[in-house]
Amino acid sequence: MMFATLLNYMDRQVLPQIATELKDTYGIDDARYGTVGRNFAWAFALGSIFFGFIADRIGPRLLYPVVLVGWSVAGLATPLMRDPQWTRLVEDPAAPGSGPYHWLLWCRTLLGFFEAGHWPCALLTARQILSAKDRPLGNGLLQSGASLGAILVPLYVMLVRKLGGGWEVAFWTIGAVGLLWVPLWLTLVRRGDLDHRPPHRHEEQEDELDFLPPPPAPEAAQPFDFARFVRVYATLFAVILGISVSWQFIREWMPKYLKEARGYSADAADLIVPVYYISAELGCFAAGALVLWLVGRGREVHSARVTSYALFACITATAALAPYSAGWLGVALLVLAGAGILGLHPIYYALTQELPAKHMAFLSGLLAACAWFLVGAVQKAMGEHIKATGSYDVGFVWAGLAPLVGLVALLVLWKPARAAT
Repeated sequence: MMFATLLNYMDRQVLPQIATELKDTYGIDDARYGTVGRNFAWAFALGSIFFGFIADRIGPRLLYPVVLVGWSVAGLATPLMRDPQWTRLVEDPAAPGSGPYHWLLWCRTLLGFFEAGHWPCALLTARQILSAKDRPLGNGLLQSGASLGAILVPLYVMLVRKLGGGWEVAFWTIGAVGLLWVPLWLTLVRRGDLDHRPPHRHEEQEDELDFLPPPPAPEAAQPFDFARFVRVYATLFAVILGISVSWQFIREWMPKYLKEARGYSADAADLIVPVYYISAELGCFAAGALVLWLVGRGREVHSARVTSYALFACITATAALAPYSAGWLGVALLVLAGAGILGLHPIYYALTQELPAKHMAFLSGLLAACAWFLVGAVQKAMGEHIKATGSYDVGFVWAGLAPLVGLVALLVLWKPARAAT
């Protein structure tokens, strides 16, 4: 699953890494680039709902290969934007020369839709094989594929450039590798492997009873605590909105920001971006490890998660200072923020895995969809803002501060299950 996450992000991250190079050749200005980002995000939102609904009914074993083939084919098709034979099929007659832009728009839309299926499949699998206390670290391992993929992409793009290859090489080679994942998954995960809960059922009691009040007697049937469910779901909504705006804005715009606002060369940006994602990788593991350490010292699981979230939300806030800090200090603050943002993700995934098991994929997919609809609106608005002003400052301020909304919700709304009445 970590390898699937890696491929997911490699296919996703190639475009941001070469967006400046496409700007003049294919007419992908900042406003159009923002629209491409919006379409990717909105397609991801719809895919989150669709695949979440399907995953709850058929499980991840067969669905996972379908979504991975889908996004790999979308990546393979993207380089055809340089071929007039294909782009004239989607060109707007009222806007001559718009064919490459519209081809890119369609490919990224399909990419976003199928990439959304990765997360319900991965989260269902992780829930099935990991106990409650192990999920933050396990989710960190799963999420770490994102930063690993993002680390490799700029280095790979730079290598292709040094060897004289065009930008299209990165798209089709990564897409082709993605197709090789399918037989690997079907070989390693056999029919029935995901049908059973992990051992030590007592560790799962927190999950199974999270929305039920304490039973007054073993034989008494307990009603579903709808009021608690609403508070928890509202909290998850605030958390995912904040971390999604942060992570997706920086992921999409940082390479362009480094080249066009900070004045770094393509080679320099291709080295800075991996450092950011290395920091994110370390933060992802550190957040899960911190939860395990706190639990080992006697803290309750939820208290440990909130503490870890608070620390990493404060680290993320350094992104708000980056555009106002000169030279390498601004870059260093961005790198530090990467550790904070990705460190928040495994905490969020662990919280979603406490949703009612029967509908977890759909409920978490609906949360992701809401977040991606917001992300899409932000990407388009920021593209228009950057084109008009040439400034990225507002985006980085929002990226730094947005996760604090989730922290407030965690502290105010999410009460321990034993407090329910």
